[in-house]
Amino acid sequence: MNHRRMETWLQYVKDELTNEERAICESHLDSCDACFELYMQCLEQAGDVLPQLEDQEAFSAAVMMRLEQEMPYTRPVEMVPEQTKRKLRIPWIQHPFFHYTVAAAITMILMSTGVFQTLTQHISRFDTASEKRTAETRILHVSVSEKLMNKTIGMLDSIQPRYERGDTHESK
Repeated sequence: MNHRRMETWLQYVKDELTNEERAICESHLDSCDACFELYMQCLEQAGDVLPQLEDQEAFSAAVMMRLEQEMPYTRPVEMVPEQTKRKLRIPWIQHPFFHYTVAAAITMILMSTGVFQTLTQHISRFDTASEKRTAETRILHVSVSEKLMNKTIGMLDSIQPRYERGDTHESK
């Protein structure tokens, strides 16, 4: 990609290039960000030299007239106040109340047929089986902290009766 020099962009801004060179520079501006940055810098530098727009409103009106001539005619959009807009109705099958009603009906049918009761019976069977397994594993695998707690409680129980009788450590 051939980047243009700063002098070329200054000439472009001041309109000192031929029509062919201008067309080449314009097509290059569309595809090159680095040259676009140079072009923007040149615009800032030449901002004082460029002529000022005398009648901005007349210029805007002329641009709008030209746009209207070049663009195909489109029908103007009518602004409709919100009060006159017809409220769109959603189909009853998409209404949330319908969904809640269907869910409640299905729940009632399942409750009356006893599906939930058989489900709870199956769950209770799994619970009792898992409780048996956990009790067996507790007996087989007593943790170290549990053993330590049992020994500490046993030691405290052996000290407690002596203290209640009035024995102290010094009397021995």
